[in-house]
Amino acid sequence: MKKEEILKIFKEKGIKPSYQRIRIFSYTTEKKKHPSVDEIYESLQREIPTLSKTTIYNTLKLFVNKKLLSEVLIEEDEVRYDYIEKPHFHFKCRSCRKIYDIYKECPIVDCKEVDGHKIEEHHIYLIGICKNCLNKNG
Repeated sequence: MKKEEILKIFKEKGIKPSYQRIRIFSYTTEKKKHPSVDEIYESLQREIPTLSKTTIYNTLKLFVNKKLLSEVLIEEDEVRYDYIEKPHFHFKCRSCRKIYDIYKECPIVDCKEVDGHKIEEHHIYLIGICKNCLNKNG
């Protein structure tokens, strides 16, 4: 995503742009790999030596609160982050541990309520073996 696009999104969401915020957001949207805080830190620390994990956590929390990113919590010990472009599900491979975006129709996602309960968010996670690992293992 180009810097101009990011600045426009930040302005719409009321986020003050900083170099660190722009790079963190850019990383999460460019890589499409549902990064963790550690992955973001490892990738950006050479470019931004003053970057701390605390800054990353605070920035990601801001982005989640502003509905730019969502937390992907497939397993208890691991939080990943995902850019919210359009509704989708997540598939995590037990073998290679990659997370894939799945764009499929699902009737429950279109519901605004279920049995009188108001639905505000949807989180659907699938776990199994991805096609790449299946092909490798025959």
